[in-house]
Amino acid sequence: MPENPEEKLLILQISEDSRKIARILSNETSIRILKLLDRNSMSAADIADELGVRLNTLKYNLDSLLEVGLIRVRQVKWSRKGREIKVYETVGKTIILLPGKKSPDMSLILTMLRNTI
Repeated sequence: MPENPEEKLLILQISEDSRKIARILSNETSIRILKLLDRNSMSAADIADELGVRLNTLKYNLDSLLEVGLIRVRQVKWSRKGREIKVYETVGKTIILLPGKKSPDMSLILTMLRNTI
């Protein structure tokens, strides 16, 4: 079954949600996480090791990225000690920021995107 193009598209009007995403994307650690996860799915410990950041700092950034839907948990594994290990991946969304309060015409936006690709 083909993917729904709207699931790969995040259209934001100027709002609290768009400000939250802009804030997250202006964070260097979040950008580094997204770039890393774009290459490989990884656990938090592996990401922290790769980026050289503390696990609690990384956890804050992962939670923020999860909250706005830019990453997701791909799978949950279990360590030998019985601890839950989440493996993260990017969701590969295109983000469009629209000024104004009017609801966007999704079919028009999808048509415009198809014509530019």
